[in-house]
Amino acid sequence: MKSLLLRPHAKINLGLRVLGKRADGYHELRTRFQSIDLTDELEIQPAERGLHLEVEGAALPADDSNLVLKAARMLGAGRPELPGARIRLKKKIPLAAGLGGGSSDAAATLLGLNHFWGLRLPKGELHRMASSLGADIGFFLVGGAALGVGRGDEILPLPDCAPFRIALLLPPFASSTAEVYRRWDEDSLGKRPPGGEPSAWRPEADPQGEPSSLSVHNDLERLVVTRHAQLSLLKDALIQHGAVAAALSGSGPSLYGLFPSGENLADLQNAREWEGVRLLDCVPVGRAAYWQRLGLPPI
Repeated sequence: MKSLLLRPHAKINLGLRVLGKRADGYHELRTRFQSIDLTDELEIQPAERGLHLEVEGAALPADDSNLVLKAARMLGAGRPELPGARIRLKKKIPLAAGLGGGSSDAAATLLGLNHFWGLRLPKGELHRMASSLGADIGFFLVGGAALGVGRGDEILPLPDCAPFRIALLLPPFASSTAEVYRRWDEDSLGKRPPGGEPSAWRPEADPQGEPSSLSVHNDLERLVVTRHAQLSLLKDALIQHGAVAAALSGSGPSLYGLFPSGENLADLQNAREWEGVRLLDCVPVGRAAYWQRLGLPPI
């Protein structure tokens, strides 16, 4: 194989509940992941020996601290007969934004090299590697819509949701996942609201329903908004402009608003509230389309 071009997808969290801290130091989560049509590019080319990474579009290190190289080295461990690989990563998904870009790149690396090297490792083995690399990487081995439980690494595929439009707001600052969870641990109110249902959406909601039927409450949102008051104004503005639901994605700072399918979001581009904020018009990507756009057959 001369080269392999993949398109790792971003995700949003359609609801995120933090149920407590686990004995292993991680947090017990319930979240609904959803792939969206914002992607990076990851190209794999042959090399005589060794693993080589080039990064474009973002100030990311191309060393062993990068999840792409970590994934590649994990896959190649104990297989000295494998040839080398040159990996070019072109970043389009914003960093530290709650959109899972780094995790998606790592998952694409596992999938891509498994195919590129002809390893044919089973799905369970790839999921084990993904889980050891990061809590949400396993979702990107599934795509579409899925429930994440445990640390977020136990992935239960869900039916594709009904079509809707996503106004994705990207503020000009980052959010540290580790810092947000540290503050959740320290916060005396760091628990789900009284009476809150410990799931990522209303139990009576149709998983294929319109966005208005989805509960998108994010337990981490309050902690991030207290540091960045602009996010509260942006969320209110999304609702005022017609979003049927709006929330923080993951640990932020990206916000999304859900609009009915077919809604024209062009008017949002001129909203004064967006000054200094990047606005992307996105749509959810179902499971079949996810694999087609990614560039590989499903595992």
